[in-house]
Amino acid sequence: MIRALLKTAAKCSLAEAAVFGFAKLIGKAPATSAKRDLAREVDAVYLWVNDQDPQWKAKRAQFRPTGETKVAASASRFRQFNELLTSIKLLAVNAPFIRNVYVVVDDQQPNLASLGHDLPFEIVLVNHSEFIPEKFLPTFNSRAITAHLHLIPGLSERFLYLNDDVFIGRSSVVEDWFDGDKIRTRFTETRFAAAETLAENEVLYRARWKAVDLAKAKGWSVDDRMPEHAPYPLTKTIMQKLWSEFPAELAETARSKFRTSEAILPELLAFYLAAGNQLALPAMNSSYKYVPMNEASAIMPLIDLALKPGRFLTLCLNDVSEVAPDNQISEKALAKRYARTLRFLEATAAK
Repeated sequence: MIRALLKTAAKCSLAEAAVFGFAKLIGKAPATSAKRDLAREVDAVYLWVNDQDPQWKAKRAQFRPTGETKVAASASRFRQFNELLTSIKLLAVNAPFIRNVYVVVDDQQPNLASLGHDLPFEIVLVNHSEFIPEKFLPTFNSRAITAHLHLIPGLSERFLYLNDDVFIGRSSVVEDWFDGDKIRTRFTETRFAAAETLAENEVLYRARWKAVDLAKAKGWSVDDRMPEHAPYPLTKTIMQKLWSEFPAELAETARSKFRTSEAILPELLAFYLAAGNQLALPAMNSSYKYVPMNEASAIMPLIDLALKPGRFLTLCLNDVSEVAPDNQISEKALAKRYARTLRFLEATAAK
């Protein structure tokens, strides 16, 4: 009953604003005693797109397949609410080991002016054409882009791959993500949707099951739990090994200009490869909060987030691709929700 009432109240922005206002009165970010790394030795890589750019929209329309699925075509795949700025700000506060931040763009220019000039790292814009082979361009497929991240000029051996809707929510050190040349992997308790229940053209979970099948064929240990939708620790060596082991599969994924049911999920297969080659270890201190932002029922995890500032190492504010009509909030309400939540994260970031 209470959950249903909160879900209804979530469609009223005033009610949600009250939750965050109350949290600011009673909430307090925990003190941190984490060691502050002096060496900046790990880069961060973001994928970013401005879905309102007329030139980009025209190019996307030119290549958009007629049989594209609803999930692959969903506006949530491309629209943004300035999450990138907040994610970078939290990175500056909570990841003192970051050397450079690479923002991958398709001939676009994010407005980074509000970040100021006193960030502890350099922000470098890198276009698709600077590291993705021309034969795979243009691309609107994040999997094709991810498969080539290790080719970014100047990228460090160890790097974090982030979407702009994920955040490091509390102070962390290199050892939270890497152990020497090994990566620290984080999985949730959520299992993949059963393969037999998926439509033939389903594009989300089929990519995960394909990664499972490829890993099993190599004799590697696999985990059919969802990884945290959070910063992915990767290395150039692991990605190079991935291409060496699966050149045809990765090329097929890269040729797809949009997500397809035949593609694989490179970052997940990289986790499996790392585990199968003694290059991965489980994370030691995982605390994760996932918020499906365009669902009315997200008011529950938002309340938890508001009342526990600085408690979660990894956060995801996800713009879900498919939401039941009775659980969906308007785009106007969604924009307000993002703005309110991002302000809260910035205000309560650990110092």
